[in-house]
Amino acid sequence: MRILQLASEAVPFAKTGGLGDVVGALAGRLAAAGHEIDLVLPYYGSIAASGVGDEARPALRFSPSQLGTVEGGWLVSGPPLGAARTWFVAVPELFDREGLYGIDGADHPDNLLRFAAFVRAAMLATEELKWAPDVVHCHDWQTGLAPVWLSETPTVLTIHNLAYQGWFPAADRLDADAAVGAGPRLPGAADLNLLRLGIEAADQVTTVSPTYAAEIVRPEFGCGLAALLRDLDPPVCGILNGIDIDVWNPADDPHLPAGWSADDLAGKREARRALAVEFGLGAPEGVPVFGLVSRLVDQKGIGLLDELRSRIADWGGARFVLLGTGEARYERLLTELAELPHVAVRVAFDERLAHLVEGGSDFFLMPSAFEPCGLNQMISQRYGTVPIVHRTGGLADSVTPVNLETLAAGTATGIVFEHFDAAGLEWAIGEAMRLYEDPPTYRRVQAAGMRLDHSWDGRLPEYEAVYERVRTRRRTRSAVGEPSSC
Repeated sequence: MRILQLASEAVPFAKTGGLGDVVGALAGRLAAAGHEIDLVLPYYGSIAASGVGDEARPALRFSPSQLGTVEGGWLVSGPPLGAARTWFVAVPELFDREGLYGIDGADHPDNLLRFAAFVRAAMLATEELKWAPDVVHCHDWQTGLAPVWLSETPTVLTIHNLAYQGWFPAADRLDADAAVGAGPRLPGAADLNLLRLGIEAADQVTTVSPTYAAEIVRPEFGCGLAALLRDLDPPVCGILNGIDIDVWNPADDPHLPAGWSADDLAGKREARRALAVEFGLGAPEGVPVFGLVSRLVDQKGIGLLDELRSRIADWGGARFVLLGTGEARYERLLTELAELPHVAVRVAFDERLAHLVEGGSDFFLMPSAFEPCGLNQMISQRYGTVPIVHRTGGLADSVTPVNLETLAAGTATGIVFEHFDAAGLEWAIGEAMRLYEDPPTYRRVQAAGMRLDHSWDGRLPEYEAVYERVRTRRRTRSAVGEPSSC
């Protein structure tokens, strides 16, 4: 099939979180499986500054009237992502600025115009370059207008995190309408929720784990859209994300001092020593190291660490290495925790250090309140770092809790706590310390996690089945005279 992937970020070009990891890996793996893949992204200033894309020879030019901007724009051909073709929508006045979506926690005020223009440009490219995709796969609210505006092509919309919906006041509508020139208008007259519009219009809505698909049709997880999602036909399809096993491979990770496998963990011990040196933290043998790499926001359970300040101070028999950036209050919390002699902190977004924390830690903290999928728990298991997770979303789907039955069966891969509160996390950290004091059992849990296959290979058939279903349904509707759009 020929599949057009529309997204606001994808590695290795632009990334703020797991969305970028997933889109980049999925596009590359689908292309490797024999599909024709075109991936279209905004041409952010950071991408242009890196020298990616040939601006001197644009594949297509857009007039100001087509995109509702002063300058207009152009389509830039990018380097292949494996066998996938990449394209960038270049509109300097919209995308050549600091921050993909905003700066210092504040959204860019013209985000509706920015992403309406991006989607419109992708549609124009599809028409003028005659791409004729079998399916357009859209990701999150930034591409929510694509299913609304595409009437002839089957569309799939993936929700990566329902908490981010793209809400805009009705007053912004004129800017967005200007972005489509003579094309289709935005529906309705009230405030806009781009994710909701995309959900209502897409042929199929998917999300990134089976448990999250079941959770978001309930009011407590639905972020105001539970009833809409519950009534969808076909229902939301949950497909667990994979990880890029070429990037996240303990055997030959370039960010680590040595490689290792489940049969030989000597390299992991070297990574542990390198982590201690990097963060200026003594980590003698027999003392467990707890690592955390996270966006510092409520969702990620960082507030639980705040509630456990006094207990963390008491846990001098353990070491804590915390890496992340995000809300100012949580950055302050980490900085304050760093005053403890057994806690080391780096407030930063650093890919090299993320690999070192993942590889060099003994346990990985991921106490999310909710987690659509999560990738770090899968990466941790692959690296022999035992994850500590709250039972929710993709964490529940990818981590088997340590208990008597799972230990006997050899399937236990992590510490899982049921209730999202400080007592639950405190219990989990205590369980981890007790597990670490039993080296043979700890190593069995390590080995079980490292044996799991979290690659994209097992996920691709599920996406291929979704693409084929929406294409077949659209053909069937057309054959019996039903409208071709949802």
